Amino acid sequence: MKKIFIPILSLIICTTILWKWTFGFNDFTIFSYTLTKAGKTPREFPTIQLVNQQGNVFNIKDKHKYILMNFVYLNCPNVCHKVNNQLEKLYHLIDTNIAPSQLEFVTVSFDIKNDNIEKIEKYRHYFGENIDGWTFALPYQIKEQAFLQYLQNIGIWAYKMPESNIINHAIYLLLISPDNKIIKTFDPARESNADIIEQLTQCLQEK
Repeated sequence: MKKIFIPILSLIICTTILWKWTFGFNDFTIFSYTLTKAGKTPREFPTIQLVNQQGNVFNIKDKHKYILMNFVYLNCPNVCHKVNNQLEKLYHLIDTNIAPSQLEFVTVSFDIKNDNIEKIEKYRHYFGENIDGWTFALPYQIKEQAFLQYLQNIGIWAYKMPESNIINHAIYLLLISPDNKIIKTFDPARESNADIIEQLTQCLQEK
């Protein structure tokens, strides 16, 4: 009996720990874990200043629109550019009555050390001239480690490899409401453009 009891007890303890660490067996990656740990939606989007491709400093809460925000870095080997290519398709698929009058796109680089205004302005041009309402930006007057911590606080995990400058990061899209709350998170690796647009449209109709 004792031989059976000890393994069963160990299994229960391990299962309980795993259940707690994965938020009820829902999060098995550092990306989803960080997103869940940030809190349920809707949740407040913390204030932070950004500077756009024209050198203008701004704050998301001052736009008073819906914002679809993503995070990239320009030296990214491939995934960042794939996500932005998907965003470009989304931008042109969305009803013109919605974007950019009610919904704007904001792409933020978190590679403070290597990316600058000149680089993000050049990068923006790769997506064509007809993208009014799509801002490319950098964090303004904040140190790199502090910004990486800020990202984790809003649910975006990012870690810069010290030797290679490669940044391992989540690719979630955050939908921020005009009253400065994160109301929805999209995973472009798992959700189709059609599904994202449908959910975006529904969120805007429920305002």
